[in-house]
Amino acid sequence: MTVIVGEEVSARDALLVAMLARGHTTDRAARELRLSRHTVGEEISSLLGRFSCRNRAELVAYWYVHRLLPIGIWPPPYAPCDNGPARTVGHPSDARNPSAR
Repeated sequence: MTVIVGEEVSARDALLVAMLARGHTTDRAARELRLSRHTVGEEISSLLGRFSCRNRAELVAYWYVHRLLPIGIWPPPYAPCDNGPARTVGHPSDARNPSAR
């Protein structure tokens, strides 16, 4: 893996990688993002190329190693919206214990 210094990542990139980290298939991610399976597949391929990763597991590992996904929280936080696309959110335990942040 090659480190990409200063690489810009969008909220949708982060959301998609968090979904992959949780084990979502392309079909499931597409349903939750309300996109076509083809579009999600192309976005995953684009991310693999941008970060010089050979597969989804390597991409997720890259994001953890370079702290693009939050460390110490499993599974990575994200939440689908009922009236819009999925979005990233804090971990549910944050609401119970605000001092843990």
